[in-house]
Amino acid sequence: VLFAERGYAGFEAHEWGTFTSVVDSTGVTQNGMYHEDEALPEFVHGFGELRGEVKPVAPPIRRPRPPCHSKICFDQSELSANQITQKMETPVIYFYSDTSQRVDVNVKFPEGIITETYPGPVATFPTMQDPHIIGNGESTFSVNILTAKTGPVPFAAPENIYSHARKVASNLISSGAELEKFIFYRGLGRFQPKISITSKAGSLKIGNLNSAKVRPQMAFLVHVDEEGNGQLMSLESIKTETEVLITDAQLNDLKSHSVQSSPFVIKGEQARGKLIDELIRSGLFKDEAIAMINTWENGYLKVPGLRLLYILPRAEVDEVLPLALNPLPEKLVRSFVARMEILLDTDERRILKEIETQRDKFKVASLGRFAEPILHRIKAIAAKTQNTDSQLLNILDQHIKEAAVNFEAKTSVH
Repeated sequence: VLFAERGYAGFEAHEWGTFTSVVDSTGVTQNGMYHEDEALPEFVHGFGELRGEVKPVAPPIRRPRPPCHSKICFDQSELSANQITQKMETPVIYFYSDTSQRVDVNVKFPEGIITETYPGPVATFPTMQDPHIIGNGESTFSVNILTAKTGPVPFAAPENIYSHARKVASNLISSGAELEKFIFYRGLGRFQPKISITSKAGSLKIGNLNSAKVRPQMAFLVHVDEEGNGQLMSLESIKTETEVLITDAQLNDLKSHSVQSSPFVIKGEQARGKLIDELIRSGLFKDEAIAMINTWENGYLKVPGLRLLYILPRAEVDEVLPLALNPLPEKLVRSFVARMEILLDTDERRILKEIETQRDKFKVASLGRFAEPILHRIKAIAAKTQNTDSQLLNILDQHIKEAAVNFEAKTSVH
């Protein structure tokens, strides 16, 4: 970046994305975060692929193609050898320029790898020929920013999660024969967030590990019930305090979906609007913020569970995911949300008790889409418990395998 040329007048780049993890009651992120939540369009490049020929604008023929970072590309021994605790989901980089110009973009993921891209990169590491180690990931894109803002981009179904990001007034970009409204990429990693979450007796302690000069812009505690009704609580004090305490009574307020719930709890369209407002404050244009929420509204506000959402400080984004552009834009916005799924200590004890009682009859699907990392945590607790019988540990291993297989089956067809 130090030797990059200065961009033309009116040249800006805006990026947004999400890091998703599951954190246990001791604050440790859990292994097993390597599954796709949503199937991506067929034209998206898999792990290790480079840019290719033009893709059809008509609907493609549907065919099985599991995500390349699933067990199809990584066997169980490789997955076991690598702690995968973070899913880097759907970063997109938009470009705005008054003049057509070429831009080279390099993104590094020191504690992870880049698994899916579009347009394809001109160089990437590691590839399918390299040892499958989750680390030192890097991809380089070479794109031409066009003055046009519409064009024959590859077909993606309107309901596909990928399509929402296109509804932004950014410039078109081309890379070889590939055309799009943005650079798209995804990845897998293993870093520990700079926010710690611990649980005791059903309460939460949220620790801010950033320095006093580098604080999250905003944080929200979100609860979604089994019917998919989401409510959030703004944690204003996270911006200034080193530690925030959430009592079990406050959590009960958040979990209550009655009319009498706490006035500090935001629900429905107000919750969605609050998230959009904070993303705009982070530097995104309004249509970009709406596109991000439309992409991840399901994961943020509709998937059952308890989670923390926080907007990462720019310094933390740059540390986790260094980005270099040549020429330099006049302005670079990077707005990332950390989505931390929370396991309360009371939840852990309840799940372990249910498995101890139900054994191989336990319904793995009851744990939802994060069943595998949750079960990794439950097995770790069981293994530390005195007099734990080996049969229970074997049953937990079988449940972990079941979680992996069931999830692969649901997300393997594009």
